Amino acid sequence: MKLVFNDERIVNNFQLRIWLNVSQCVSVKKLLENMIECASGNRNTVFENYGMDELRIMLERILHNEVYLLVLDDMCSDGGKWEMLKDFLVGGANGSRIVVTTSNESVASLMGTTPTHLIDRLAYDDCLSLFFTKVFSQGQEEENPNLLTIGANIVEKCAGVPLSVSLLAGLLQKNLRDSYWRNIRDHYVWNSQQNGNVLPALKISYEKLPSHLKACLSYCSIFPKGCDIEIDKIIQLWMAQGLIQSSSPDKELEHLGQEYFNDLCLRSFFLDIEVNNPFFNSTSKMQNLVYDFVVSVAETDCSLVSSHTQNIFEDVKHVAFLDYEMSGKELPSSLLQHHSLRTIFFPVDGIGPNTTFADNCISRFMDLRTLDLSHSHFEMLPSSIGELKRLKYLDLSGNGSIQMLHSSICNMQSLQTLRLVHCNQLRELPKDMDKLISLRHLYITTKQESFPDKVVGCLSSLRSLSIYNCKSMISLSDELQHLTNLRTLSLMNCPKLTFLPSSMKYLEALETLKIIDCDELALFEWQDVEGLKMLRSLVIGGLPELDARDVQCFRNLQSLVIAGLPELVSLPRWLEGSASTLKNLRIARCQNIPALPEWLKNLKKLEKIEISECMKLTSLPEGMHCLNELKELKIETCPELSSTCRGNERSNIAHIPRVFVNGRLIQ
Repeated sequence: MKLVFNDERIVNNFQLRIWLNVSQCVSVKKLLENMIECASGNRNTVFENYGMDELRIMLERILHNEVYLLVLDDMCSDGGKWEMLKDFLVGGANGSRIVVTTSNESVASLMGTTPTHLIDRLAYDDCLSLFFTKVFSQGQEEENPNLLTIGANIVEKCAGVPLSVSLLAGLLQKNLRDSYWRNIRDHYVWNSQQNGNVLPALKISYEKLPSHLKACLSYCSIFPKGCDIEIDKIIQLWMAQGLIQSSSPDKELEHLGQEYFNDLCLRSFFLDIEVNNPFFNSTSKMQNLVYDFVVSVAETDCSLVSSHTQNIFEDVKHVAFLDYEMSGKELPSSLLQHHSLRTIFFPVDGIGPNTTFADNCISRFMDLRTLDLSHSHFEMLPSSIGELKRLKYLDLSGNGSIQMLHSSICNMQSLQTLRLVHCNQLRELPKDMDKLISLRHLYITTKQESFPDKVVGCLSSLRSLSIYNCKSMISLSDELQHLTNLRTLSLMNCPKLTFLPSSMKYLEALETLKIIDCDELALFEWQDVEGLKMLRSLVIGGLPELDARDVQCFRNLQSLVIAGLPELVSLPRWLEGSASTLKNLRIARCQNIPALPEWLKNLKKLEKIEISECMKLTSLPEGMHCLNELKELKIETCPELSSTCRGNERSNIAHIPRVFVNGRLIQ
């Protein structure tokens, strides 16, 4: 569908094109916000103070007299959401169209004013091509001729279902033994009468998973169907439940968790990873059939609770609330006896608990490892929070009312993750934060101008620190130098932050640095940046300027994102210092950059280049053919460059295996 959406004939026929993922975990308000961002091209709009009426007016202005195409992808069986949404979609010109994709025929009937179009199964030859492309790297087919026949038999059993092909390809690419392939081909599940609506390939793939991956995959059923899952978050949730175990003290739990996730992704249990604004965090999701299967194998351990839920299993350990009516003062009656709960979770934007609910959770469920009270509206966290001695994950994000954290929170010495973003009224952090000896991840929005000594700088176990939307933040403490285990530092939407402390040079373990929408910050003016020797990933966006001096500091950099820099007219020269390491380069929303430098050809290790919304960029450097490691080039919404890549540039990029222009593969 994405290929059709980006086809030139579609692009030329519609003035606006909007793609929205519609899932259970996205509210109507969030859908409208996403629609406004997509249609306006402004991905950094802050909607915190906008009500539905204001959103209606904004959207009507954007759609007024425009011929638009709106794709509502993966619509779930929520007729109420559609009834609310369609009232906002007025004002477009004649010729506007709305396309709904869904795996549920009853949803299609509810939406449709035209006949439903059913997608045919994939042709056998295409399935065969997909299978062997995923299984074999270059040259392996010739080395394993016996597997070609067995593989063809397996593909035939997949009956034209691409998901089945991908699942088995992900399973088989790690084991090229003939006997293993024959075992999969002759598996009893293919002829079982007990499969029901479950794909045999899905059962086989799950059966072959190691036990630790089965446990991690099952836990993901606490997310609603179709939900974008933040990869860092799910890894932290796995850690909180003790699902990630390292046999080596040198192996970071977060790195091991990333390996778990990558393995599940390789086996096609998760869809492709995407990087989302404004946090530039990586997200993924499950295909619906996979999700339904995972819910079934999670059995009684996990339960999604809505206002229609009648009973909750006696042995449930993890509970997620979807649309539960929180106006009452009591927990659902069927939960009252579940004293051994390990997870309370609120995954849907805008749905959170009241103070009484939070108090009841804390007083009843002393074995909690994960407590998600996001999108709540209480001004003070109950003082009893400190009694949750085993709690490892606490999320208060999206609470626009909370002003203080009770000091008892500092008694939670097992706490690993604390999320406080979008807590815009939070005045300060408790003074005894140094007691949180296990804290590894801190995400914070606060009204403080700076962090006092021994508040953040004393958290020596921190692996990631994200400071977001701190409108009053002027400076960071020099105490940062004590964060010797810090791997990720994110500074986002801090408009008064003017400089970074010289103590940054002591963050020798830092691997990822994100600096986004800090309007007054002059980057690279701190002293001796050579101290950041381990930096692997750098994201820069929305800064007033980017120092182009040849500072020669990032000699291990592997990934660079430069986005939202309207004043940028050339890439910074210091990038050449990463010539022997840089693999991924992304340039987005740099409207005034006219050309890429000829020295780009010196970045010999580049494997992927993405360029989007660079309107004045007309061509690529002549030396592109020197980038022999380059495997993928993506160009999106760059009219001049898109045109030349289809014409004059073809010979210059002919060596690149995959070239995408506006989402369409051209070679």
